[in-house]
Amino acid sequence: MFAVILAPLLILAQFFAAGAAAQGNSPPSTTQVAAAPATSQPSTQPAAAIDQPKTLRELFLSGKTITLQKLLEPSFWQQSVNDFVVGALAFIPRLIVAIFLFGLFYIIYRGVRRLVLSSMAKAKVDPSIRDMLGALLRWSIMGFGLVIACNQIGIQIAALLTGVSIIGLAIGFAAQETLANFIAGVVIFWDKPFKVGDWITIDGQFGQILRVSFRSTRILNTDGETIVMPNTAMLASKVANHSTHPVNRVNVPIGIAYKESIDKARSALLALLPGDARICHDPEPSVVVKECADSSVNLLLRFWIRDESIERKIFHEYLEKAKNALDAAGIEIPFPHMQVLVEDTPAIQSLGGPRMRPAS
Repeated sequence: MFAVILAPLLILAQFFAAGAAAQGNSPPSTTQVAAAPATSQPSTQPAAAIDQPKTLRELFLSGKTITLQKLLEPSFWQQSVNDFVVGALAFIPRLIVAIFLFGLFYIIYRGVRRLVLSSMAKAKVDPSIRDMLGALLRWSIMGFGLVIACNQIGIQIAALLTGVSIIGLAIGFAAQETLANFIAGVVIFWDKPFKVGDWITIDGQFGQILRVSFRSTRILNTDGETIVMPNTAMLASKVANHSTHPVNRVNVPIGIAYKESIDKARSALLALLPGDARICHDPEPSVVVKECADSSVNLLLRFWIRDESIERKIFHEYLEKAKNALDAAGIEIPFPHMQVLVEDTPAIQSLGGPRMRPAS
């Protein structure tokens, strides 16, 4: 009913548009709409009256003009309605197939989404990563299904897809850093160098992973600050993960004077560790010589802990204990100093400096 009401309006619009176009290209006295003659007309009609569209469909597809006499004929509208009914009956099966195909792709999308999200939930993937991949699956699968359904009912959207691709390419160039972080987030998800809850060290910052999103990684350091690192920086930097191994070693540096006994210092330092439940006894703690520096012999007190979150805390605690233990044992902890010897040369003597003999 709606099509029958709308069809005359469309025909009149086509009629007046064709008449205006014809007036722009032909003399003013010529018209394309042949009015009904007042007197008798020849038995032979003009060629323009013979080649007239028979239905509305032919009128729209051919782009031809139509006479007012043909427009007022009941047979023209009857054939147009018949043509519309036949076209609608032929369109219904294609519409049903298109709906079926779109529904099939929706079922495929739901199944794949449930499988992927359940796998990521078991792997304890961050919710933001799960939402991001779920959106990608929806747009990919359902978009492909929409293209197939539109082609089935005769809607060609190749030009539209080409335009969308060009726009997407322009957006990709404008937001290439965001896309790089997005790809880096996917790589972090698959490679798993760290996960939420791990304690890591990156760029001198020691902290716990709070969240891994599609753009950045958030780290809570021991000062209570949340550090936001781009995912590309997380992949490009050296990351030390303290949570992948059951135990972590703590190295406490301390220096003693060259005149002091290393064995005496080792005994004083190892005496600090027994009775501390936080420290593992297997592997055993040890004290080793790290280097012989300019002013001191640098030692390392090394022990292992199971709770990586207290690594910095216990390090500072035992650095203080080591200093107090060496003081109590009478072992000197030297500060950096420099000894200057002035040689007994004629130049020094001419300046009135002290006469010194070289050491033998």
